[in-house]
Amino acid sequence: MSESDVIKEKTVALTELLELRMAARRGSVRAQYLLGVHLSAPGRSFKELAEATKWYTKAAQQDFAPAQNNLGLLLAGNRLEKPSPEDGVKWFRRAAEQGMLAGQWNLARHLMTGNGVPKDLIEACHWTRKAAEQGMAAAQNRMGICLSEGQGVEPDESEAVGWFRKAAEQGLPEAQQNLGIRLRHGRGTVAEPDAARELLQLAAKTGLKEAQFALAEMCAAGEGGDHDEAAATRWFRKAAENKHAAAQNNLALRLIEARGTTPDPAEAIRWFGEAAQQGCVPAQYNLGRHLVEGDGITMNAELGAHWLRLAAVAGHAKAQYGLAGVYDEGMLLGDKPEQAMVEAYKWYRKAAEGGIVEAQFAVAVALERGEGCVSDPDHAIDWYTLAAENGHATAQFNLGVLYLQGRGVIPDDTRAAEYFRQAAEQAVASAQCNLGAMYERGRGVEENLEAARRWYALAAEQGLPRAQYNFAVMLHTGRGGAVELGTAVDWYERAALQGHASAQYVLASLYQHGEGVEANETDAAKWFKAAAAQGVAEAQLLLADCYLRGRGVPEDYVLAYVWFNHAAAQGLDVAAKYKRLTERCMTPDQVASAQETARSMAAA
Repeated sequence: MSESDVIKEKTVALTELLELRMAARRGSVRAQYLLGVHLSAPGRSFKELAEATKWYTKAAQQDFAPAQNNLGLLLAGNRLEKPSPEDGVKWFRRAAEQGMLAGQWNLARHLMTGNGVPKDLIEACHWTRKAAEQGMAAAQNRMGICLSEGQGVEPDESEAVGWFRKAAEQGLPEAQQNLGIRLRHGRGTVAEPDAARELLQLAAKTGLKEAQFALAEMCAAGEGGDHDEAAATRWFRKAAENKHAAAQNNLALRLIEARGTTPDPAEAIRWFGEAAQQGCVPAQYNLGRHLVEGDGITMNAELGAHWLRLAAVAGHAKAQYGLAGVYDEGMLLGDKPEQAMVEAYKWYRKAAEGGIVEAQFAVAVALERGEGCVSDPDHAIDWYTLAAENGHATAQFNLGVLYLQGRGVIPDDTRAAEYFRQAAEQAVASAQCNLGAMYERGRGVEENLEAARRWYALAAEQGLPRAQYNFAVMLHTGRGGAVELGTAVDWYERAALQGHASAQYVLASLYQHGEGVEANETDAAKWFKAAAAQGVAEAQLLLADCYLRGRGVPEDYVLAYVWFNHAAAQGLDVAAKYKRLTERCMTPDQVASAQETARSMAAA
């Protein structure tokens, strides 16, 4: 545009403005309104805005609704030197009462927030409905929110959906988001996951973080379309970047688990931190847990406990359990173990009351032992029972032991057997072994040797020495099935290698007599010695005999005397007899040496 054209254009504008002023002064309402619009355009000075206010007022006083609304905007806004929201609301009301949509909406907004007028949700809802009925998308969306949340009106999710739908059809992203969420969950309408995902996609693309978060969840779950982990991670990231705390937490979890993205523990910790700082309780728990465990980050128990405590105080049961564990393991207050146990019990108790089964078991153990609390066997039983009913295998086993032994409860073999069964079915080896013993002896259940043998076998396979020995005995004797001597020897040896004294003694006897194995005096003496060292009197007697006769070991009267002495001390008369016979074959020095060795072994 040439300079002359610019001058010409300015001249025309000035002429038009002059004519507008003249018309306004003659009392033309429209001219007064348009002059106000001109003078209140963006970038105007306080002086111009003051003049705009004057002309809007003149038009407004003549009940020109657009002027009343615009005057309300000026007075209630922050552009004037001295704003007056109260006066602004009055003009909004006059415009609204004339049926002007913008006036109705602005009045509703101020009544909703209490800006320039006492907050009144009921009247706000009234004017919102008026604007919504005239087709304003923002008012329709707000009306949906009022009905959904019961703001100034009785809650009605079905009617709320209707208003969200009207606004969404006009392309309002917020309404698309709200409608999509309700279609997803079937709130106030029949669930339509396909339509929900489509609406949330539209809203998410405009940057609405709740829509991005909901869409991410749908992609992860395969709701309303393909299961798409990569898309889920992408939308969680967009929502996270928009400061959506739950999305930040979910994105962090996905970065840890490599779901829809490559693993990046360091970035995950950063997102946990972002969400935790916003007060996201699950993120506080996750951040605390990773700091305590040193998972993907340098271990820092003190800082981890800080975040766990924040989540725990907010009622997060897993955080309460995790915080209890920090104290229980001595990671905090390690130099004050009694105080640490008190803190551990306090948080275990809260987590237990929050439904954490492991915590219920921990409370039961603490009450039984008096760790961090006053010993209370009766309440320990209550907590063991609760944990057992919730499927905690060790609690089931412990209850079985308590009922079997009558500790804190009336002895009840039937209940003991039932609790052992529950734990055994969860592969608790000790419970399987105990249940086998109950079947073998007919305690609390009908005697059933086949069942006993089966349960012993299961526990034996898990490496429990006691069960390996019991299973070997049943195989050896043919109880509950056929005699399987070779297999029995194998299980005796497995138990013996784990230090089971009776298994060591029986295995020694088998090697001594060549039963199920080739006779071998050296191996017999080796296993007699192992069992004797654990106090098996019969093994001590036979080991002494091995030393007396030089069978499997070098002949040694001193050691023979020593082991006869040990066996005799346990009441074996034959051992006392052979001790005397052995002594007759020994020199005084040998006897003195043997007695000294026996005293030393007894003292040890």
